[in-house]
Amino acid sequence: MALDSLPGEVIVRNRDEYVSGMKGAYLAKRPSDIVNDGTFQHALMYSLADQLTGESLNARNIGRTIALADLAGLAVDQRLAERRLPDRFPETGSSGYVVIGASLGGAAITTSMRLTEPNSGAVAKPTAAATYNDGDPVPIQFITTGPSTNFPAGTVLNWSSPPGGLAPTATVQSKLDGGRLAETDEQAKLRISDAEADPAASGNAATYIRLAENTQAHGVPVGKAFVFPAAAGAGGNGLAFTLTPAGPGISRIPSAAHIALVRAYLRTVPENPSRAIPGDDLLYDTTLISQPVSMVLDVKWSQSAAGWKDAARWPIRRAAGAGAIKVAAATDATHFTLARDDANYSGETQPVAGQTICFYSLLGGTFMRKRILSFTGTGPWVITCDTTNSASDTSYTPIVGQRASPWSGSIDDIALPIYQYFYTLGPGEQLSTVLDPGGRGKRYPFSPQSWPSTITNHVVTKVLDLQAIGNSIIQEGLGVSATVGTAGATAYLLELGDIAAFPLA
Repeated sequence: MALDSLPGEVIVRNRDEYVSGMKGAYLAKRPSDIVNDGTFQHALMYSLADQLTGESLNARNIGRTIALADLAGLAVDQRLAERRLPDRFPETGSSGYVVIGASLGGAAITTSMRLTEPNSGAVAKPTAAATYNDGDPVPIQFITTGPSTNFPAGTVLNWSSPPGGLAPTATVQSKLDGGRLAETDEQAKLRISDAEADPAASGNAATYIRLAENTQAHGVPVGKAFVFPAAAGAGGNGLAFTLTPAGPGISRIPSAAHIALVRAYLRTVPENPSRAIPGDDLLYDTTLISQPVSMVLDVKWSQSAAGWKDAARWPIRRAAGAGAIKVAAATDATHFTLARDDANYSGETQPVAGQTICFYSLLGGTFMRKRILSFTGTGPWVITCDTTNSASDTSYTPIVGQRASPWSGSIDDIALPIYQYFYTLGPGEQLSTVLDPGGRGKRYPFSPQSWPSTITNHVVTKVLDLQAIGNSIIQEGLGVSATVGTAGATAYLLELGDIAAFPLA
């Protein structure tokens, strides 16, 4: 019979546990003896326990030298405890704002009230008690946890037993996001390595970062926090954070509700020196602004991969602003117009009925196939897709401005490493020039050493690691840097906007 899987941790006994074990073993052999305090047996057991606890300490120290990368499961939890870091973060529910309806004079809303999303049954609660008027946004957080609590703008939630003057439903204002699964081993180990490399102490930048990243305390699924020391003046720190990605194409930018929850946590219980930031520190909330980036690649598939479907591929890659073929209008998933972005069609290669093209679906994280049934025009082209025998996807409507790519059965492979790479990026700076060669005014942790704010060759490295790739060159997107934000107020975050791929000659 196979041995049971054992936890990857060093398990040791303390002094009392050693004595208890020896008493049990001794009495099992001599049940009539007395081992109470004052007896020779009792003194001997404690003497032995004193010696053994030294061995326990040695074993524990050996356990602490096990490389972080080699830990898994319970061993990761043990390392979190040893470093006095918060326990592994559990599943969290999304948060955001809903717009209410109320009679004249408003309605009193308390944090004990509940809202329910009728299709999933997910339950949320208000996070700020007050009297709200008709059309006011109310901050809420889901009690139900997980990515299924992320809802788009316009979703209708039902109040449970609404008080007089409050409409029975509320509508999601922009979106409810931040719902995520429990922290994985890799996410927890990253938190440990960050804390070991940059200990929090005396209100330094790491103190703010550790507190902001304590998802277990404030309920917001913070993926990574950043500080801008003295960017808006001495004695102040700008705080920004990204969310743990809930899925492909879902923004990591926190909402105003997320920012308010984290700020409230950082500012509570100031008399607790083990958790609070210095009371006289100024804290500037930093709003992150999305800066979408389109990635355009030339690709040569490996011999084992599915190649380009058509012998004569269309469209041909041209640079943005110099003839790139993009969506100019879209009626639905199978009827849309393609056009050159420079409006110059002289000598342009024409599409052919039967060719297959595709578009990247940001939220799906995959390319959506479209086979040309017919078209009108010689540029722009009004395309009708073939829907027989599932020749074309009929669910995704192309977005105006996105690039069309020729289709390959392997093209989906390039999407995963690209959008995962964007999850490793951090916000840009708040100052175009920093105050001195040190860290004042500069984003911390520093880019590009950690969480870069510029797209580097690491993105193509991840693509080249794919088995389906023979070779690849990034033609657009490489070297893009986050725009400089406003000190004490905003910072820009590079986010994936679109992906297009073309044959590499």
